[in-house]
Amino acid sequence: MNKTILILMAASCACAVFGRDVYVSSSFGSDSNEGTASAPLKTIAAAPKDGVNLFLRRGDVFFETLEGFKNSTIDAYGEGAKPLICGLKILKNNGAWMKLPNGVWRLDLSKQEDFEGYKAEEKTNNIGAIYYINEDKIYGHLVRRGNALANEGDFWVADHLNVTDVQNKNEKFRHLYFKSERHPSEIGEKVGFVTCSFGVRNIRNCTVKNIDVKGFGVHGISKAWNSQFKNIGIDLIGGSVQLSYKTWVRLGNGVEFWISDNDPCNGNIVEDCKITRTYDCGATIQGIADGEMKAENIKFTKNYFFRCRQAFEHFMRSNKATAKYVNCEFSDNRCFDMGQNEFSTPEMRDANLLSYEKKPISGLAIKNNIFWGAPIYSAQTHMAKLEGNTFYVYKGQYLYFNRAFPQNVIWADSEADIEKFKEFAGDPTDKIVIVSKDDESLKREVLDSAFSGEKSAIKKKTRQKYRRDFFYRK
Repeated sequence: MNKTILILMAASCACAVFGRDVYVSSSFGSDSNEGTASAPLKTIAAAPKDGVNLFLRRGDVFFETLEGFKNSTIDAYGEGAKPLICGLKILKNNGAWMKLPNGVWRLDLSKQEDFEGYKAEEKTNNIGAIYYINEDKIYGHLVRRGNALANEGDFWVADHLNVTDVQNKNEKFRHLYFKSERHPSEIGEKVGFVTCSFGVRNIRNCTVKNIDVKGFGVHGISKAWNSQFKNIGIDLIGGSVQLSYKTWVRLGNGVEFWISDNDPCNGNIVEDCKITRTYDCGATIQGIADGEMKAENIKFTKNYFFRCRQAFEHFMRSNKATAKYVNCEFSDNRCFDMGQNEFSTPEMRDANLLSYEKKPISGLAIKNNIFWGAPIYSAQTHMAKLEGNTFYVYKGQYLYFNRAFPQNVIWADSEADIEKFKEFAGDPTDKIVIVSKDDESLKREVLDSAFSGEKSAIKKKTRQKYRRDFFYRK
């Protein structure tokens, strides 16, 4: 066989593998199929991961993580709702609840026969929240000890009720304990549990668009390089405990790009996405390392954020070298009700923007965004550059809170406070309006103009009521 024929055959084989279309349907597919439109695969895990155009069937739910793809496009096909990547472990046997004293119910998470949906075992059963699906109700108040189950809706996950350290490497999270005066099935017929996993992870040189991600206890999107994420809905994210860590931390970012010193998650764009109800922040650029660190070409733009702990968080910290931002931005986004994340766990750092920067930064701009109904900035101790944003802040919330120097807080009480904040931030271009929580006229005006596409969904959600109110001046 001559050399020319061999080259042609090699090219033909490459075309058959790379750049080809692969279809996946959880409802009609089979992993023994060829992956064509008429014979789709059943699971994303069975699809090739390099150089493909992956199409997920609309209306289908995929109880798995979308991960490991490179040089590929992930998109939807067919009619109906966007395909859903779902991390909910769903109870199918309501008789599995066992009643304990003092209004506490126990559920054995290790009995897989009682569940459907996302298959979680041991560490993955580090549940972040309880979610009643038909009622769209989150119970996210995870207590730190079993003996702290005091209020309706509290929950605790551990091998045994008397465990004192679930961060221990030997913990297998066998049981979920739920405080309820009624049988849990009386709250709602169908209940799911947010599992300790990721929605989308380890993506390189890809475009991911037209999908939804829901019910993951770690992060919605994490670990991506040189990729674009467009028209993605990210909802009900976080609450799982970070394991093997020195202090109690619960995870849960909608989109997290981690900046290391050897393989930073750079070159990413998140655009036209809806990021809602995250335990922690909606979007973040963050990292800790020893060497030189650089966050570069990362943009969150034209997205909608609703009831995340913060809309945007940023920090980089090199222990032995420098850390810097280059051409990064959070711009033209619309953010509503930050801090009220529906997990019933308010904190003083709940705000539109959060910084853990200990040194002055440049190369990161927060510009042309619209924010409604939350404090502006919680910092420690340096902020990013603000430019052309509009903030509607409830009277008595803070404009600026420095966790290192809490005595320097700037409250939202008057026009003088607004001018003080602008001078401190070094940006006269921001528009800041102090509003009353009861000003329904202004709220309707803002909804009609800045949040018209989401107005009906926002109006269905009542204002959250917490046991403690961290948001307003005492």
